Amino acid sequence: MTPFWQALIDFLFPPKCLLCGESLGELPDDHPCPLCFSRIKFFSHPRCPRCGLGFGDTPGEDHLCSPCLTEERYFTRARAIGPYEGLMVEAISRFKYQGSSRLAKTLGTLLAEYKDPDFPFSDFELVLCVPLHPHRLRQRGFNQSLLLARWVSRAHSLPLDFTALQRTRHTQPQTQLSGYERHKNIRGAFEVRRPELIAEKQILLIDDVFTTGATVQECAKVLLKAGAKQVDVLTLARAL
Repeated sequence: MTPFWQALIDFLFPPKCLLCGESLGELPDDHPCPLCFSRIKFFSHPRCPRCGLGFGDTPGEDHLCSPCLTEERYFTRARAIGPYEGLMVEAISRFKYQGSSRLAKTLGTLLAEYKDPDFPFSDFELVLCVPLHPHRLRQRGFNQSLLLARWVSRAHSLPLDFTALQRTRHTQPQTQLSGYERHKNIRGAFEVRRPELIAEKQILLIDDVFTTGATVQECAKVLLKAGAKQVDVLTLARAL
């Protein structure tokens, strides 16, 4: 679309924030408005260098959290934009459960613009998303993680694949389960169908929320077993 026609469309139909509906003014339509942006909390240091968990206002250097000290981790690094609270809960709920797939543009842009010198996008050779079982995909109509992954892939010119990693077992929703039950529920639910696509690759795995890490752990486990070199995780939010 030429700049003239884009300017005309923006004049006739001013872009609005997809989170609250307010005018974006001169801001691009894939960004939240300043008020919504100010309501998003971002993780900062100190944090766990392995799973990215922020330690809030606790002073000190980055250090491993208790789970990363005591539990086996199959992913090398995990990062989230911020905690799963406030506006992030509202936005992800609308996106994921209320069919607001248009929010993929705003939320995907937030992911794509994530900046961390210890987590450069240039490290990655392939972007994958946490897959949905076909039954859940039919119910929801879209895979929210795939929509997010597409924005990251485009922004950083990284190959995206959604066929290699598949969910082969329909499981109970993780939100209904305790931490131990989540790990048990998701065990054996994923399978690598095309190992040649992921062999020796450094993979960026995209999901919406990191809660206990059970889902991304299981994905990373099967990817490494199938020949991936390394698996790192990026999510919109992290449950505290």
